[in-house]
Amino acid sequence: MMDPSLASGYHMEGYNAQGDPSAYVYTTWDQGSNKVYYVKNPQGNPWDINLYDSQPSIPQQGYIYQWVTELDGYNGVNYWNDPTSCKKFNNGNNSSTADYSMRWAARCAAPGGTNSSIWNNDNVGQGAQYTTNYYLYLDKVIQNPNGSNVLYANLQLLPTSTTNITDTRPATPQTFSITTLPLQYSYNCSVSGNLNSCKSQEIFYYGLDTTVNPVDGVKHSYGWVSWQLYANSTGGNPNEPANWGSPTQTTTNNYLVAGQVSINFQCF
Repeated sequence: MMDPSLASGYHMEGYNAQGDPSAYVYTTWDQGSNKVYYVKNPQGNPWDINLYDSQPSIPQQGYIYQWVTELDGYNGVNYWNDPTSCKKFNNGNNSSTADYSMRWAARCAAPGGTNSSIWNNDNVGQGAQYTTNYYLYLDKVIQNPNGSNVLYANLQLLPTSTTNITDTRPATPQTFSITTLPLQYSYNCSVSGNLNSCKSQEIFYYGLDTTVNPVDGVKHSYGWVSWQLYANSTGGNPNEPANWGSPTQTTTNNYLVAGQVSINFQCF
């Protein structure tokens, strides 16, 4: 996530070819509730909300979880801008940890190495803890009381890469290179353990300084800086190599800009 020293007054933005803002990521850390909000619009919604747990004595067992995201489509209607509608991952077992189910990444992992790959279950009649089961809320009301899922899902923290961001704090904005942690989310997979069987894939890039920021001489993390969506042209045939081709959608948030947001969450 963006570190608190920046997130208290700044966020990441992207711009279109005309120079107008086209994408936003505001980061809010609710430390008391173990939640991180990534808000995608100055109005305070929509959002991706992640949970995390912590077991200091066994750090390899701590995870980050995808919990809530926007309801981008239901019965042919897009509810992306509706703060009373959302998708919530929950395994449906009614336990105190039922929301801690869609593992997003290990708290402690080496990019492309130890603890970097996780498979989540489809949870069809199995009662597993770590699942892709979710509930859809429309106007604060659950629309699928029996739950739905994205079949099996794999999360992989890929080897690091680099990208450029622009810091707009100085009078003359300064552009420099940062390191990115790419998190690859493959889903709608018919066979657990088989990435060829996945129909959809998203890659989230999270950015950080590996040397100090040249503007203020501090080593920062910037949170979520870009996103890509892919479709497997084989349709997820488990017996054919996956072919992801070029992304069908992309979002880039590569400008550090002043401004914070008030979260508008009314989904449940």
